[in-house]
Amino acid sequence: MSAGSDRGERLIKIVRKWADIYEGICKRSQHAKITAADFDPIAELVATDDFHRIGVFKDEADWPLCLEKYVQFAGTSLWSGKLRYINVAGNIVFQELEETITRPHGKNVIYTMSVFDFNDEDKVRALRVYMQQTQDVANVLILGTDRK
Repeated sequence: MSAGSDRGERLIKIVRKWADIYEGICKRSQHAKITAADFDPIAELVATDDFHRIGVFKDEADWPLCLEKYVQFAGTSLWSGKLRYINVAGNIVFQELEETITRPHGKNVIYTMSVFDFNDEDKVRALRVYMQQTQDVANVLILGTDRK
């Protein structure tokens, strides 16, 4: 196996680890208050000083804002992600999920394609999220200042 494919497998494992950690945090939030410290295992996967996320409404966030919104979302939602597709090309991992978001007012199933861009140290430096769902967007995590 080539060094490039070894790295690709490593990057895919990092993306899957992110999803597993996030799902665990959301499950714990049903029984305990979630804080930013709960996201430390995800922060270890991120180039926090250089991170940039673009969400489904072109909402943009650096790591501190992203973390703030993740804490808010995890504290109000039960989330699970079923893997539909994952592939790597160079420093980029493409992950398609069927996401189920459950809140007190109902459940929503969406399809997302997340594009994870890694730096040379195997840290996520950028995340772009694309989505398909019904017209009800009440359960979507919106970052940035325009649509808090």
